[in-house]
Amino acid sequence: MVRIPALLLALFLAAGCANELVLDEDGAVAVIPHRVGSAGHIVVETMLNGRGPFMLALDTGATISAVFDKAGAEEVLELIPGETINVLGMTGYGRFPVARIAQFSVGRETWSAARVAVMPGDTRLAVEIDGVLGIDFLSRYAIHYSQQDKTLRFYPRELVRERDYQGWNTIPLYDLKVGADHLSLYGFDIYIDAVRIPVLFDLGSSANLMNRRAAKSLDIRPSLPRDRADVRGAFGKPVVVVELMVWRMKIAGVTWHRRSFLIGEFPIFDVLDLGNRPLAVAGTDMFRQHDFIIDFAGKRILARSKSTQNTDTGRSR
Repeated sequence: MVRIPALLLALFLAAGCANELVLDEDGAVAVIPHRVGSAGHIVVETMLNGRGPFMLALDTGATISAVFDKAGAEEVLELIPGETINVLGMTGYGRFPVARIAQFSVGRETWSAARVAVMPGDTRLAVEIDGVLGIDFLSRYAIHYSQQDKTLRFYPRELVRERDYQGWNTIPLYDLKVGADHLSLYGFDIYIDAVRIPVLFDLGSSANLMNRRAAKSLDIRPSLPRDRADVRGAFGKPVVVVELMVWRMKIAGVTWHRRSFLIGEFPIFDVLDLGNRPLAVAGTDMFRQHDFIIDFAGKRILARSKSTQNTDTGRSR
């Protein structure tokens, strides 16, 4: 996500008691259905200037929301003359126009005079979705993703920040400085065989990714590269050298089981400009089988363990 002066990363993206992280009836300012697209993105209906619905994917790896330039979009996109943004990710990289949308609505929530990047609409990803909701919109709230109810609940930021919740795992987020401008995205740490690997939290990526340096720190020597055109949200033509199944890893002291990472030559790792450090990307494949909340104000993810959900992923040890 490099913008000069901003950055866009678009890789390749219930009522009850408070102890169960369901917030009184609930405090949510919007409750909307979501679906998981065929590429793995979490997608919601969005109205632009009263028109739509447009299908936008959640993207915590994008500092600015984006809309694909395709049929229907020209009626809602008011291009800002002479203004462009340098975009990296999703469909490619380069300088793209910026548009103003007078009214940008998700459920009952409306964002006025929104600025969005306008991305090319002639890509495979654009066949399924119409754009992405970046953290410029998402971070205005705390967002509860319910895998069980198939809903997203948007809460005022401070409502979630001020509470503690039992039965949910807390994953602290920290600022991950990326790009030549050292802009901040959200990161957390995972431990595999006691090896610490920093992770970029990016729901704009459908898969979990890992660079070669991280693989080397785990004593993995991948070979036999192969193309993976089905990796959506990654720009360019990624070359995957191995798919790693991690049977056990630690996140904030909690053991998670059976997570797959694609290891290979992903240009995004170079552009993140983090040197040769180990790095991974946590996409929707990491979280979409959980109920979870993104607490932007409190800089944490609250993830319900699968034992609590009567499923089989995360549990405390």
